[in-house]
Formats: sequence, C-alpha cells, structure tokens
Amino acid sequence: MSRPQPPPDHGPFTEAAAAHALRTALDTINAPHPGDLELLRLGENALFASPAHGVVYRVARSDALTAKVEKELATARWLVSYGFPALPPRDELPQPVSAAGRLVTFWEYVAPAPRTPELVDLAALLRELHALPDPAFPVPVLNPFPLMRERLETARGTQVAAEDVAFLGAACDETESAFRDLVAEDPAVGLVHGDAHRGNLLHRGDRVLLIDYEAVALGPRAWDLLPTATAVDRFGLPSAEYAAFCAAYGADVTVHSGYRTLRAVRELGMTTWLMQNVPHSPAAAHEFAVRMESLRKGDHAARWHAL
Repeated sequence: MSRPQPPPDHGPFTEAAAAHALRTALDTINAPHPGDLELLRLGENALFASPAHGVVYRVARSDALTAKVEKELATARWLVSYGFPALPPRDELPQPVSAAGRLVTFWEYVAPAPRTPELVDLAALLRELHALPDPAFPVPVLNPFPLMRERLETARGTQVAAEDVAFLGAACDETESAFRDLVAEDPAVGLVHGDAHRGNLLHRGDRVLLIDYEAVALGPRAWDLLPTATAVDRFGLPSAEYAAFCAAYGADVTVHSGYRTLRAVRELGMTTWLMQNVPHSPAAAHEFAVRMESLRKGDHAARWHAL
C-alpha cells in the first residue's frame, strides 16, 4: 500500500501561524482586522472569534483542503435551507480565502450562553439530522483512514516516537478492511455529522445548534453515536447520562454488530488527532502517552482525558 503524501509544508500549525494566515486573508479581501480577536480552539483547524464583528474565523491547516472546506460551506447552507439548527457561514464575505498556505472561512459568531448544551440535545439533533434526505451536492463516503495516515506521515521525524507512529500505522492497516466492509454492508448508511460530540453544540437563544461540518459524510448512522458511547469508558460519562442519550435518540450503538470495529477506528482517529499537538504541548504529549499505552494493551476501559 502506497503511503499518502503529506500536504505542502507551511511550517507548524501554531496559533501564530494561523493568526498570520487570517491577517493575510483579511488583507486579501480588504476586510478590517478585528481588535478583539481571541483564539477559541487549535486542533484540526484554528478557530478565532471577534465578538465585536460577530464573526468566527476558521483557519484550515492547508490550502490543499479546498474540496473539504467547500463541502463544509455547502453543508451549512443546505442545513440552514432545511430549517435545521446549523451555524450559518458569513456569506457577505468572499470565501474560502487562500492565504499563507492555509484556507480561511468566516462563520456567524454565537455568544457564550449561560446553559451548557446537554447530551440529550445532541441526541435530538442527530435524530433530526439522520432523518434528512441525502444532499444534492457531493458528499464523500465515510473514510477516516486517509486523514489518519496523513497525520502519521506528518508526524515522522518530529518529537512523536517512531515506534508510536509505526504502531498506529499498523493499527490502521489492521482495521481498515473490516471498517470498509462494515460501511458497505450497513443498511443504515446515510448522512452523518462525523464528529458528533457535545463540544460541537452551541446555544443560540432557545435553540441548540450543531456546528462543525468538516467530517460530514455518507456512512453508518452508528458512527455519530460512538463519541457518546465511548465517553462512558474513556471519559467517565455517567451511565445514567448515556441512558438518557440513548432514549432521546432511540438506539444504543453498543449493541450494533460493528460497534467494536467502529470504536477501534474512532479511537485511532482521536489519538492521531491529539498526536498533532504533541510537539507543541506538554499536556498533549502526556495524554498521547496515556492513550498509546491503553491502545497497546488493548485496554478499553483505561481513562482518557479531553484536551
């Protein structure tokens, strides 16, 4: 199997690098530089907010991700057209904008709310999302492996140990065939959010929004239920909260015939995502070591910690 080529090297994806790309993008479209810019999140993308301008600025790691970013924008527009509680893009601004080797998009800012969305809110939104028809625009079939392998290629030669990269690569090889078979044979294949967890919920007034459409795909609906099920073992989610989630959605993914395969792939994705921040964050490096130990041991109950 040939290894994927890593994206062009524009340097480490740090807060400073993302902020530089954002400033360059704003200059490109002659938009003002906000004076109240704050970093919300640095992960697969960098998210900055300007409450004064009412905008969230999303910076993708590479401008080679045009198809994925265009899909995010198309998904948001399509969901809004159906009346689904989605986060609208700020389409009065031209987007996406390629800048400094990154790709920048603009989204509506939602101010922090006094109440945190609950897992039952997520369950209700997923039930509604899964009832929608397949969209008319191109949506890829769920396949997390290319992204995971790209992350592993990028990690080679960094502070991530070579034996860890090799172990994760072998784990991808061992699970990919079973995962592909499961996706092909599952009768409940349809539109999935792809990264459905409570962190991708926002309160706007009396509505809860489901945000972040980067991983939207066509796949088993069970994939969207995995993060909550996994949280019971990995992050200490109380069983009563999980039971309420299952009741609100109407299904328990842990009885799905492919649960173990889906969970193994999901946990590889979570670990390779975290691996990207190992060179820049001691906390990420420590948590990555915790996850690697549990994966090597096949310990499905070892506690992980969200970062």
